[in-house]
Amino acid sequence: MVVAGVVLIALALVIVVVAPRVLTRSAWTIDHPRTALVSWSVAVLLGVVGFVVGITLVVVADRPLTDPFGLGESPTHGFDIGVALLAVLAFVVAVRVRPGPEHEAVREAMRSGAAPHRQIDGTTVALVEADHALACAVPGRSGGVLVSTGLADLLRTDELEAVVAHERAHLTQRHAVAVAVAESIERAVPWVPGARAMARSTRVLVEFAADDAAARRVGRDALRRAVLVADGTSALGAVRASRLS
Repeated sequence: MVVAGVVLIALALVIVVVAPRVLTRSAWTIDHPRTALVSWSVAVLLGVVGFVVGITLVVVADRPLTDPFGLGESPTHGFDIGVALLAVLAFVVAVRVRPGPEHEAVREAMRSGAAPHRQIDGTTVALVEADHALACAVPGRSGGVLVSTGLADLLRTDELEAVVAHERAHLTQRHAVAVAVAESIERAVPWVPGARAMARSTRVLVEFAADDAAARRVGRDALRRAVLVADGTSALGAVRASRLS
């Protein structure tokens, strides 16, 4: 079992080193963002599972199958293992990325009715009074899509529908979960090759995936024009507009 454990650990390390290099340097990820997101998740899952199983096989090697963790060797052994598991769980909870105060403010505005609501392409949208361009999707039961009046006033009807479709795609495809997991992994193991690359790539890929969903609903041209109005000055906005051309 020691050999099998070492092999699994080695394979896990290879995956966490090679996968980020492949997924961050491959051009196909731009055209197929959802596939790229799934590939990231599979790579992380294989790496974590391979490492955990490998370590377990090494630890329990040459131990009887009836008591592989040696719980019967000491009355406190089981307690020590329990404490270690609780420590790992506490660490995972501590590094979990939580919604920022801006998301809570949006939820409160939508829940309280402080932001007037409007139906746009079948979606209930909260319109908040603000001069700057803003559009966001807040997950959760009291969340939804929010658009600033400053942005809505700049957009034509089809462009506004494109923005709403983009934000709705974030909600229906649960992009907030994907980003939160990636950022939590980055915070938990920043020294692991690819953890930072995964978080950065995930934040970009979810935008491409939402663009693809919105383009299928309202058309690429309307979405491209909306992106140029709402986010045309940023590097990501320029890339998004380019891939929609």
